[in-house]
Amino acid sequence: MIIKDSDVRDLQDMIISALRYALGRRTYITSETAEFIKRYPELIDERVKDVMLKDLEEYFQKRESFKFDDECDFNTWKNLYSWLERVDTNEKDNV
Repeated sequence: MIIKDSDVRDLQDMIISALRYALGRRTYITSETAEFIKRYPELIDERVKDVMLKDLEEYFQKRESFKFDDECDFNTWKNLYSWLERVDTNEKDNV
């Protein structure tokens, strides 16, 4: 697939939107979303990484007060968080 530079920001924003939609869900979409994000590390620049890490941190904080999902979902998000921390964004100026 060829991604035009003008479409990269849109794809990145859709990945962020998918993460936000899936957070707190109790369906297959949690693992599907996390796996999708991991399949496209070239779309993860510093901005996307920062936004997703902050969203996940907020989710973790809310979950401390009220457990609103299943343990398997929580583990999926913990694993994605760890993966995002390791993603190298230094060479991600453009896809």
